[in-house]
Amino acid sequence: MDMVNVSQPVATQPARWVISGLARSNDLVAAAARVGVEGVFAPGGVHETPDGSVLLCIEGQHGTRLSEADIAARWHTPPYAMPIRLIRYVPGGAAGQIIDSAVIGTRGSKGEFIRHAKRTARRLVADAIRGRSRLQMLPEPAWTNARPARGWIDRQRTRWRERLLTEWWSVGATEQRLSDILTTGDLGKVRWAHPETGTAYLADPFPWPGANRLLCEEMPLAGGHGRIVALPIGRDDGLEPGSVVLGTQRHHSYPCTLEDDGTTWLLPEDCERSATVLYRLEDGAEPVPVCAVAPGRRLADSTLFHHAGRFWIACTDLDIGGHDNLCILHAARPEGPWQPHRLEPVKIDIRGARPAGSVFRVGDQLYRPGQDCAATYGGAITIYRIDRLTESEYLETPVRVLRPDPAGPFPDGLHTLVSDGRRTWVDGKRYVFDWSVLTGKARRRLRRGFGDGAGA
Repeated sequence: MDMVNVSQPVATQPARWVISGLARSNDLVAAAARVGVEGVFAPGGVHETPDGSVLLCIEGQHGTRLSEADIAARWHTPPYAMPIRLIRYVPGGAAGQIIDSAVIGTRGSKGEFIRHAKRTARRLVADAIRGRSRLQMLPEPAWTNARPARGWIDRQRTRWRERLLTEWWSVGATEQRLSDILTTGDLGKVRWAHPETGTAYLADPFPWPGANRLLCEEMPLAGGHGRIVALPIGRDDGLEPGSVVLGTQRHHSYPCTLEDDGTTWLLPEDCERSATVLYRLEDGAEPVPVCAVAPGRRLADSTLFHHAGRFWIACTDLDIGGHDNLCILHAARPEGPWQPHRLEPVKIDIRGARPAGSVFRVGDQLYRPGQDCAATYGGAITIYRIDRLTESEYLETPVRVLRPDPAGPFPDGLHTLVSDGRRTWVDGKRYVFDWSVLTGKARRRLRRGFGDGAGA
């Protein structure tokens, strides 16, 4: 099947259409009403275009209809990524045309996975009706043979690992330039800061432009809130004790920085609704809040960059999905107002949609690191070449996948990729057994259990 871009609403076709594989829902009915078409829902699936109608089919891999049983069979099975494709068939047409696609993660609770798959399918259909289908076909993951018991066993193994082990992150530096990493896929020798476990870990490294300091998230292992710290860079790229930049009672992480025309901007993550705030960063002073960039939204890993005379923010909207969507905001000035991209989200793909560090340029080409969260959160980094970026279009191509060194001290994840002009900074993850953290988890579970019982 060919991939096509729907630049006009489906209503420009015959005014009656059939949705194959989805039940009637309010959001789809409302989307159809806005463009004046009649919708007929066939949750059991149909395979022909009836009565001169446009037929929109939700499919999985190799042209198979994606039923609820198919979705359930893919739960918690490798490669933990399930494709959803939207196919359009028109009367008298030969093969159907792929007009949109998404790849969602299969991990987590079974019920939420099935609900998310249905929400994503409805989003593809509603966007197609409005003429907002995304521009590109996503590479399909290589599915394994699904067996009903396999997902349950894999889920239990994951849950016990989360209960018994703790994620330990640290940041590291390498002399490899981004251009070399892009060509070879090799990070070279990474010098890790604080590879040993302690009371808190470091993650999300971003340089403080013009200063020999690194901004990071510092997160206590025992729980609590992450805070942004500025750490001086010493000899051999070692990190020295520093100061707290943002340390309120709310969680802060991913301190993305951008220098523009002598001003250093700081855009940290704060996943509370309406809490994504752009700051002006000044040496020796508290960060100065400038504007709230997305009132009413919960954004993660917001990444600020400049391109073609405008400012852009690449991010993930947690109300759409935890790790699988790429949303874009744009503005003429950092102070805003910030507007959403016409195709938002511009991409739904668990294997690299969520940002993983600064957007960077090699020659005349723009590149975007994205997190591959299919097997685990922050498991690897996919680097994309941004081929087209306007206020109404977005197109990118994967060019390199960076995976953690299985023989290194952090073999379980690779989450952030940035450069300060001299070094390239990354962070890595490994799972560790920590008795104090384990007992803390057990106490919290007991308190929740007693609380539930007291309120029953």
